[in-house]
Amino acid sequence: MQKPLVSVVIATHNRQDLLPQAVRSILDQTYQNFEIVIVDDASQDVTPEVIRGLTESDPRIRSIRSDKNIGPGAARNLGIALAKGNFVAIMDDDDLADPHRLESELEVFFREPEVMLVFSSIQWVDDQLKPVNLFPGILENGVFPSDPNDVFRLLYLESNKIPNTTIMIRRELVGRYVYPETPWIGEDWYLFMQLAAAGVRMRAISTPLVMQRRGENRTGLMARPRDFVFQAQREVLRKTREWLSRENIREFDSLHKHALANQILRESRHFIGLKGIAMIVQAFFLWPGNPKIREQILWYLNKVKTKLTGPERVNRNV
Repeated sequence: MQKPLVSVVIATHNRQDLLPQAVRSILDQTYQNFEIVIVDDASQDVTPEVIRGLTESDPRIRSIRSDKNIGPGAARNLGIALAKGNFVAIMDDDDLADPHRLESELEVFFREPEVMLVFSSIQWVDDQLKPVNLFPGILENGVFPSDPNDVFRLLYLESNKIPNTTIMIRRELVGRYVYPETPWIGEDWYLFMQLAAAGVRMRAISTPLVMQRRGENRTGLMARPRDFVFQAQREVLRKTREWLSRENIREFDSLHKHALANQILRESRHFIGLKGIAMIVQAFFLWPGNPKIREQILWYLNKVKTKLTGPERVNRNV
């Protein structure tokens, strides 16, 4: 099979301006045997009209609309269910794919038949599309694990390191595993942990194949207040723990408290004062031997020192 069909699923909600740019980045791919399935998740702006124009402009573009706002996970599931391709790729409606994205990911599948999911790093860009950072750093260092159990441990303990907007999967996975309908944040993290715990082999491409907007004008669910994001992330950990129990997967039982402790430490970085200290203490009691405790305390003390001896205070003492 030299030219398999790739279905690119794009879930969208109120992205009338950015959606056409995301679609254009797929239309400009070096690999051209694809279809684009756009799922309109109850957009209230002129996105439906924009989608109509896109579908009329190219027969490879199809669409479906949900009249109720069902969230990113459920919306992607709708699109994946309609996909006809031998491979399914996910694309976010405000990102831009490198022209070689589909070709590069397919090359991995052709080279390694046992691999079921391929992804790449992403280039974070500002509002002017200027590079600001690569994510995740572990890919830049070329040390993403190949063993599924190690992948699960990495994701469970260190949060999601697989950029959802870059993934491509073999059709054999479709229907076996789906995005959860809730929470609306971290739904991809939950899915990837399920896949890893179930032994699905993944491969990472260190070259960034997608640009993701991370500027000051960024919108979307991840731009919500931090407490909303933290609550969703903790729900992902809870759902993962419950799923492992239902599936009778016991080799990760010792990691449950460790995963929660690390989540609390990540959250503590957003609080300077008694709340931040209390969170570090809580994480310590969950996992006293956590090597990140010392790192977090040093980070916290440095933040406090900077706050107390910032430039204004130093200048007054000169």
